[in-house]
Amino acid sequence: MNTNMNLDAMRARMEAMALAAKGGPSSTSPADASAAGGVDFQSLLKNAINQVNDAQNTAQAKAQDFQMGKSDTSLEEVITSLQKANLSLQGMIAVRNKLVDAYKDITNIQV
Repeated sequence: MNTNMNLDAMRARMEAMALAAKGGPSSTSPADASAAGGVDFQSLLKNAINQVNDAQNTAQAKAQDFQMGKSDTSLEEVITSLQKANLSLQGMIAVRNKLVDAYKDITNIQV
């Protein structure tokens, strides 16, 4: 049940990031965007990176606990946390690739 809530929250964050990328304000500064009710892309990206890092650290800790034989860590928990960490990393890589592509497109614009 907790895993489903985490996956739903991750999906909601990714949808919010996609929505922000499509229709976010482009001519305002981050401070102006957050004050005007817009999306602060820098904080959104930073939070997403921190969440991916937390998922990776949690998965690693659970795997180590399982290897050490701690009785409260099950194999299912380890596999689930590793899959969540893997999915979050793949999502972050996809976002990074889109950002790099957008940067390349912008730098190739003829003025």
